[in-house]
Amino acid sequence: MASELDSKPRCPETLPDITFKEKTCIKKAWRHVVVVLMSLILGMGIGYFVGYVLHRDPADDRSHQYPQAQHARRSPPSVFSPLSYEEIKSVVDYCEQTNITSNKRTMTIFHRNKIISLSVLIPSKDAVLGYLDNNGAYPGRYARVYVDKAMENPPYFVEYQIGPLHQAPMAHKVLRTVRDHDRRPRSTAEFSKISAIATAEFEKLNELFEECFDGGTVSIKKRGEKQLRVSVSSLSSEVGRISTVYLLIPGKLSTSDILPVFATISHAGLDVTKWKVFDIYFFRQGPFATTDDLLTAYKTGNLRLFKLPKEYINSIKTSRDYTRHSNQPLREKAHLRPPKTIEPEGPRYTVTDYMVEWMGWSMELSMNNYHGPAIFDIRYKGERLVYENSLNDLSLLYSSLNPGAGLTLTILSDMVFRLGTFTSIIRGLDCPEYATILNVTTFSESRQKPFIREAICVYEADGQRPLWRHSGYVNSGMNHNYLNIRIPLSLGNYDYTFDFEFHLDGKMWTYATASGSLFTAFWFDGDDTVGSEKSRTQFGYRVAEHSIGSIHDHLFSFKVDIDVVSRNNTFEKIHWRGGTISEAVKSQTNKPADIYGTPFNYTRYLEFEKIREEKGLVIESKPVVWSVINENLRNKWGNFRGVRIEHTQEYQEVLPQDHPAFVAFPQMKYNLAISKHHDGEDYVDTVQYDKQRLHDPLQNLNHFLNDENIENSDLVTWVSVRFLHLPTNEDFPMTTGAPRGFLIQPMNFFHDTPTFDMPQYDIYKNGTIKNNPYFIHKQHSILPEDIDRPDYA
Repeated sequence: MASELDSKPRCPETLPDITFKEKTCIKKAWRHVVVVLMSLILGMGIGYFVGYVLHRDPADDRSHQYPQAQHARRSPPSVFSPLSYEEIKSVVDYCEQTNITSNKRTMTIFHRNKIISLSVLIPSKDAVLGYLDNNGAYPGRYARVYVDKAMENPPYFVEYQIGPLHQAPMAHKVLRTVRDHDRRPRSTAEFSKISAIATAEFEKLNELFEECFDGGTVSIKKRGEKQLRVSVSSLSSEVGRISTVYLLIPGKLSTSDILPVFATISHAGLDVTKWKVFDIYFFRQGPFATTDDLLTAYKTGNLRLFKLPKEYINSIKTSRDYTRHSNQPLREKAHLRPPKTIEPEGPRYTVTDYMVEWMGWSMELSMNNYHGPAIFDIRYKGERLVYENSLNDLSLLYSSLNPGAGLTLTILSDMVFRLGTFTSIIRGLDCPEYATILNVTTFSESRQKPFIREAICVYEADGQRPLWRHSGYVNSGMNHNYLNIRIPLSLGNYDYTFDFEFHLDGKMWTYATASGSLFTAFWFDGDDTVGSEKSRTQFGYRVAEHSIGSIHDHLFSFKVDIDVVSRNNTFEKIHWRGGTISEAVKSQTNKPADIYGTPFNYTRYLEFEKIREEKGLVIESKPVVWSVINENLRNKWGNFRGVRIEHTQEYQEVLPQDHPAFVAFPQMKYNLAISKHHDGEDYVDTVQYDKQRLHDPLQNLNHFLNDENIENSDLVTWVSVRFLHLPTNEDFPMTTGAPRGFLIQPMNFFHDTPTFDMPQYDIYKNGTIKNNPYFIHKQHSILPEDIDRPDYA
C-alpha cells in the first residue's frame, strides 16, 4: 500500500510546459523565486533606510513628532491670568450664599438678582509692581462682578470686587453703584423679551408683510420657509430705556437683507406689560403711533407700498451662501496643498499658565469678558517696556438714511455685547497646526455658570523675509521669525482677529483685523435722495438686490501703559522740519549761524517737543514721531532710552467736533491721547452703561484729560486704531481681512542693533560658509564680484 508521502506529487527533474494548477511542483518553485526577490528588495530597502538615517538633515523630516510647549500651572496664580472655571464657580456660589444674587428658580432670570458678567480684577499698579519688582506681598486674585439687582425696590446695578479667590474667607466690596436702573448694561434675557414683544406687535402687520415681502410673515410660534425676523439694537435717551427694532430676512447672511420697516420700543422698568412699540415706519412713511395706525393706512389705501418680486426670498439664498461656489471651476493647481511652516525641533517658546516666554521676551496673557484680550508685564531681555496693552472698546459708526446700518443703527459698540466671551478658534484656519491653544473660561448670563472655550493661539511664525541682510565682503543676514499671540473673536456678522506680535529686534506690533459679512442698509431704485447713479449712493455702493454697503468705521481703542524700564517717563513729539540751515541751528541753540561749505541753503532737521500736560493728539499732515522716553536713563551714547509709537492710520476724523458720539466716545477725536496713570481709570469708556445715555457718560477719556502735568510721570497712552470701511462688491458676501494697528519699537533703548545675540548667516564671497544656522541651506553658489560696488557699502 502506498504511503501518504508517496501519494503527494513530486517535482520531476525537468519542468515541462504545463498549465498552472492549484497543486503543482511549478507553484512550489515559483514561491522560492518570490521569496528570493522579496529578500533582495527588503535588503535594499533596509540599506537605503540606514543610509538615509545616517545622512539626512533632521530639518527635512516632515514626520517629526513636535514636542509640546511647556504648559504648567503657577503657584500662586498670576494676578493677570483670566478667571479659571473653579474661580468663577466659587464667585457664583459666594454671591448666592451672601444673597448678592438669587437662585430662586420660580422667578425668571430677567427678574432675579443675577450676575451679568465677571472678569479678573487687576489689583492696583503699586501693589502689582511691589510684588513683581520688589518682593512685596502677593496682591491676591479678585473678580470684578457686574450684578443686576432686579429684585430690589427700587432696582439698581452694582459692580463688586470679590475675593481673594484662593484664600478664605472671601469678601466683597462695592466698586460702583448705578441707581438709574434703566442705564444698566445689556442682558440677554432682556433682549429676548424685547424681541418677543416686538415680534408679537409686528405680527399684527402680517397682512401687509405678506403682500409686500414675497409672502414673508413674522410669528412667535411658527417657523416657516418665508419667516421674517425682528432684530433689536439699543438706543440712547435722556430718560427711560429704548431700543430700535427692525425687520430682516433671516439666513446665513441675515444682516445683508434689511427690510424697510422699523420701530422704537420703550422698555423702561421691569414690568414688561408696560413696554410699548411706537413710532413705526414703513418705506419712509411715518411715524405711525401704533401698528394699528399703520395697518389702517394700509387697508384704506393711504400707504405707498414696496413689493419684493415673487420667489425673491428663495432666489437670494444661493447668493447669500459663503461656501465654495460649485458652479465655478477651481483655479489651476488649487487642489494642491499650499506651503506651510513647521517647527523642526519643537516650539522655541514656553507657556506657563498664561505667561509666555520666547527669545528674550516674556509677557502675561489675559482676557476680559467685556473688553476682550489684554497682555501685561511685557519685558524684553529682562526689562519692562509695557505694563499693559489691552483692547478697551470696539465701536462702529454707520452712515445711511435707510433702515439697517445707519438710520436705525448708527452708533454701535461691540463691547456692549461682552466682546471677550465670543472667542472662536477655527482649528487649522486661525492658527498653524503646531500652535499651542489656550483655553479661557467665559460666563453665561442666562445659565449663571462658567464655560470653557478655546481662545488664544500661541506660535512662532516665519516672516518669510530677512529681518536684516547685507551683501559685502561677507554676505550676512538673519531670518525674520516672530512670536504671535492671536485671539479670534466672532460677534454677530463680524469676525475680528487680534494679533500681538513680538519680534527679535524688540518691535511689538498690535493688529486688529475685521472680516465677516456686511451689515447693510435697505436700497431701492426710486430713492429720491440719490442722484442719477442709483447704485452709487452718498452712503455707499449697492452690493445686493436691495442692499447698500453703508460706509462705516471700526474703531479699536487700546490702553497702552508704557513703562520704559521704570514708571517715570516723558512723552515727546519729534517733528520733521524743513527750512534753512540757519533755522535748523537756531532750533536748538536759539541763535542764528552761518554755515559755510554746504551745497544747499535748505535742509531737513528735527525739532523736539515735550508734551507737558495730558493731551489728545491727531495724526498731522507733516511727519511726526511719537515717543516715550525715560529721562532718568541713557544708553552709552548719551541718548535717553525710550520707545516710539507708529500708527498704520494716516488720516484724521472728518466729523465735526460737536457730533453726539464724541461725548460718549471721545477717543474717536484722537489717534492717541496721553494721561497720567491713576488707579480707577481702568478703561477708555464705560459704554456698557453709556450706550443708554450717550449724552451723560459715567467715565471716559474726557475725564482723564484734565491738564495734569505728565513730565517724568507714570504715563498711559490711549491708542485709537480706525479702519474706515467703504464696502464694495468685493465685500459681498464676505469681507476679506483688513488689518490695522500700531507699532511700539525701541528707540535708543539699546546701544546697538539688539539681534547680535542670535544665530545669523555669514557666507564669504567665495562660497565658504562661516555661519549657517539651523542647517537650512547646504548649497551656496560662488557669488560674482561686484565690479562697480560703491565704496560706502
